[in-house]
Amino acid sequence: MREPVRSNHHPWRRFGQLTDWSLRWAELPEGVMGVTCHRSRTVTLAVGMSQAERRCTIAHETEHILRGPVDRAAAAREERIIDRTVAGLLLPRGGEVVDALVSARGHLETAADGLWVDDYLLQVRLATLNASDQLDAARRLAGVLI
Repeated sequence: MREPVRSNHHPWRRFGQLTDWSLRWAELPEGVMGVTCHRSRTVTLAVGMSQAERRCTIAHETEHILRGPVDRAAAAREERIIDRTVAGLLLPRGGEVVDALVSARGHLETAADGLWVDDYLLQVRLATLNASDQLDAARRLAGVLI
């Protein structure tokens, strides 16, 4: 199996450059991995996440910081935009995503682990593959899943 080429994006370094923001850890409601508060300039991450989840979540929350606050009516749309942006930052090469999925014989969790992201972000990236990468994935996965 070919070792995946890592993205040049460093989410912790990027967050660290925001010197007027602070990071804290706390128990958050189930399903909530991170929260950005523009008023207090604080990002709160949930305790107990895996390394990949922390990496993806800090990238996500940093995008919230960079994009600025939005009103509640735009919140769902903003989440989708940020998810796609972060997926593109952490998994910029569609072919690499396909390679990882084929190497994992279609097992999403294994592929995500090899790409150093969480399952959800890999799903987001798969949904945004270009047509060429989608065809390549379908062809190559059909060969390993038979």
